[in-house]
Order: sequence, then structure tokens, then C-alpha cells
Amino acid sequence: MVSTPAFALRPLGIGEIFDRAVTLYVRNFVTFTLMVLTLLAPLAVVQYVLLPDRGESLAQVIGQIEHPVKTPRAPVSNEEIVALMVIFAIAVVFAPFVNNAVAVGVAHVYNGGEPQYGASFAAVFRRWLPLLGTAILNVSILLGLYMLMVVGLILLLTVGILLVRPALPLAVVVFAFAIVALLAVLLLFLLLLIAYAFSMYSTSLEDASPVHAIGLAYRRIFNRVEFKKALLMAVAYIGLQIGVFLLSTTVALLATFVVKNYAVELAVNTVVSAMMGAFLTILLAVYYYDVRTRIEGLDLETDLQRLTAAS
Repeated sequence: MVSTPAFALRPLGIGEIFDRAVTLYVRNFVTFTLMVLTLLAPLAVVQYVLLPDRGESLAQVIGQIEHPVKTPRAPVSNEEIVALMVIFAIAVVFAPFVNNAVAVGVAHVYNGGEPQYGASFAAVFRRWLPLLGTAILNVSILLGLYMLMVVGLILLLTVGILLVRPALPLAVVVFAFAIVALLAVLLLFLLLLIAYAFSMYSTSLEDASPVHAIGLAYRRIFNRVEFKKALLMAVAYIGLQIGVFLLSTTVALLATFVVKNYAVELAVNTVVSAMMGAFLTILLAVYYYDVRTRIEGLDLETDLQRLTAAS
């Protein structure tokens, strides 16, 4: 189906962003889901080969409860740790390519066409090295902020504990400040996750260098006009992520107890995760285009035409 006037580039409210993301996904369900399955399907295969049957693990837990005198199995074996590290590494390296391919697919729709699986990935892999550089810089920033948060929180709690006896009211103030600071940093993390996605999109869609892409993302989000809306979008996105996790976990447990087949369980869980992951990625892409539309206007249309022609 060719999409034209319904997806005209114009400023959108938060509700309109969600509505447009749903419409985009429903109309192009197969293509976008296949894009996300490009990552999740291999991960499922790796999990099936390297990790034990979840049903067997649950049976061992139940057996240990019923017969506590038995020697319990180690919660996580060395082999499972290695498998988890392999799965994590694959996800970290290839997730940016899949997410950006979805964003490029959305660009094709905005340009009056249809999302194209091959052309979208081709446009992304053309920028594979800058994309990895942007991801590494973003992860470094997040890790640095996390370390500062941990150190700062420890210092505040230490000061508060030392002040309990000599100055209890002051200790209470320090503890309260620590809680407020923690909440503020968590909100900052949410905004940085949105900035992470925006910078990755800029690397592929705008041919930006890693440093320039991150700078663009921060300028587009951390300003007086966009900050509030970005924060609301970040909170909504994390809420949806939690919902996706709960849904996929529930589906996996149901498959474990009803079907009692590890392969079927993984297949069902993978498809559900791909569907929800595709929608969440489309949501971020629609918000990215919305921000660029409101800030840069017709420049975005020029970029989309250039991208489509290059693809």
C-alpha cells in the first residue's frame, strides 16, 4: 500500500505521534516486523542452542522446593554466563542497524512510498562504521553518567549516615536531597535514551559524524521548547518497554506450561517481542521526524528525498 497524504510532515502532539506510529505499523506490519526479526530470530537460535530449556529449569526449582534436602543446581552455570554474554554482544552490535533500518523504512513512507527491507538495510550498512562509533560514544556517556551517579549517591549517603547522631535534621535533609538527585538522574537517563536513538538516526539519515550526531540529538532535545515533550515521550516509552517485557514474559510462561516445548516457546516469544519492538522503534522514529519537522521544516523533506534516492 502506498502512503501519501495521511503521513504528511507536520508538527504532531504526543497523542498524534502514538496514533501515527500505530497506523504506520498496522499498514506495513510484515515489513517492519521482519526487520526486527532480522535480529531477534538469530538471538533466539543462539538462546536455543546455548541456554537450557526454561521448562527444565522451572522443574528443577519446583523440585528443590518439594525436596529441599537435594543438592540445588547452580542458578547460573559458567556456560550460561558465556551464552548470555554472546547474546548481549550480538544485540549491542546489531540492534542499532535494525533500529535505523526501521527509521529508514519510515522515511520511505513519509516520502510517499513503502518501507523496503533490502533498501532500508542497505542505506544503514552504508554508514556502518560511523554508526558503531556513535553507539560507542553514547554507551560511554551513559556509563560515565552511571558511575558519577553511583559515586555521588554513595557520598551523599555516607555524609547522611555520619550526620545522623550529631545533626539529625541535617542528615534528613541530605537523605532527601539524595532521593531527589536520584530521581533527577533517572529522568536524565530517560532523556539520554531518546537522545541515543536520535543520534543513531542522524548518523544514517543525515550522514552526520558520531560527535556531530550526538550534538544534534542533544540540541534537539535539551532546549526550552522541546524538553518537556521529550521527557513525557521518554516516560511513555519506558512505560511501554516495561509493558512489552511483562507481555513477552507472560507469553513465554504460558508457552512453557501449555505447549511444554522449548522451541515453540522461543518462537512465540520472539514473534511477540519483534512485534512490540517494531512498534516502539517506529514510535521513536516518528517522534524524531516530528522534532525535525518543527525545528527544521522543509529541510527534512530534502533529506528524505536524498535518502530515498541513495537507497
